[in-house]
Amino acid sequence: MTEEEKVELEKAKKFLRVDGNLEDDLILDFIASAKEYITSATGHTFPNKSARAAMCVKAFVTHWYENREIAGTTSNLDGVLTSMINQLKYTLPEAQSDAE
Repeated sequence: MTEEEKVELEKAKKFLRVDGNLEDDLILDFIASAKEYITSATGHTFPNKSARAAMCVKAFVTHWYENREIAGTTSNLDGVLTSMINQLKYTLPEAQSDAE
């Protein structure tokens, strides 16, 4: 695990209020999946300096961590994340875009 991954994991665990390391691999997978999803949806890669992108990662990780059913659940989070993703897509001039 890289230093960056360790820092991200600790921040995610603090946000989730998770103690111990039993589910570290799962949380790291959620972080990686969230970054891939955001990159695919916006064209902006990580790392970037956007606090909104970091919050989107945390929101996805939290949603997936708390809703592990196969069918999943829908919630108000879906609309909030859609809005945040759209904002990121169109308002991150300092981020590197894959489309460029």
